[in-house]
Amino acid sequence: MFFKRKKLSETEFANKFAKALQEKIKGLLIISVNGLEVITKLQDSDEHRHFLHNAYIEYSHDIKELDRVLNKYLTAFCDSFTPKQPIALETILPVIKDKRFIQNLAEMNPEAAKQQVYEYYNSDLDIFYVVDTEHSLRYLTKKDTDELDLSIEALREVAINNLNRFDVRCHGEDGYYMLTAGGTYEASMILLDIWYKDNFDIDGNIIIAVPSRDVVLITGSRDSAIFTECTIR
Repeated sequence: MFFKRKKLSETEFANKFAKALQEKIKGLLIISVNGLEVITKLQDSDEHRHFLHNAYIEYSHDIKELDRVLNKYLTAFCDSFTPKQPIALETILPVIKDKRFIQNLAEMNPEAAKQQVYEYYNSDLDIFYVVDTEHSLRYLTKKDTDELDLSIEALREVAINNLNRFDVRCHGEDGYYMLTAGGTYEASMILLDIWYKDNFDIDGNIIIAVPSRDVVLITGSRDSAIFTECTIR
């Protein structure tokens, strides 16, 4: 018999995160859990506030990915207990999100939403920026860009230059193609200067579909039946 997995509430998710964080960091005290905000403290240190809104949004997209999401954000938050290192420009990358991402965040935590660094891409999508290190991935905030003294134009240039270093591979034939680039930044590839018919053997104008963050599909305007049911996200 198969049982449908129940989605955790915000408080249940936060409590599970808090317990796992406490197991990872010896001597960590949980001061409070309020919705998706967890406050912790180590002896002789300041309190740390952990905002789990992005983590909960990611978990909500696929509740079967609970363990992966928890481990991803646990690693990132564990880093907050070590001295903060300056952001290396080579760790900044762009990520593509649909409009629901910032809308959902604004509903759950308006202050956190105001601190996000992002820009308009089209009527469906926005470009966010992250710091991707060996052990963690976190979204850039306005405080970060102020410290880096980067305009949004300069930030975009840095991020896309870093994205250009990825090993992007094209798979497919007969007018239908898919890009792969490691599993995290495929959707971001729409920002690269690669969208020429010399690179894709298609019929008509290039059509790009981004059904999820790790999938980019390409076909031609005169041979695009495969995309009829595809939803842009």
